[in-house]
Amino acid sequence: MAGEAYICHVIIPLRDRLKSKDFYQKVFGWVVEERPGTFILDLLPPSGKGISAELNPEEKAIIPSIYTTDIEAKLKLIVELGGKILKDKTPIDEKAEFGYYALFMDPNGNKMCLYSKV
Repeated sequence: MAGEAYICHVIIPLRDRLKSKDFYQKVFGWVVEERPGTFILDLLPPSGKGISAELNPEEKAIIPSIYTTDIEAKLKLIVELGGKILKDKTPIDEKAEFGYYALFMDPNGNKMCLYSKV
């Protein structure tokens, strides 16, 4: 488990694409990139420090992404301990060039994401 279980990405609800892009660029100096083929905007800190984020129109609340080296094992443990799987391990883009993710709900109803490179 060393080197995992840290928040590595945050999903932020997106309501107004232009306002959000302008806001994060001007307030924080973040690089805002459009993800090809989607309505998602990626937010990258210009210093390269800190976690990445995305502005996503499909979400209604902020969702933290937690890094793990084994999504399947974590999902099994989540269910065993009273959580619920919302989306199984899924590639990010067609060839999983950016890794994999899964969505789950903890026993208190908080929606979260798991992220893995493999």
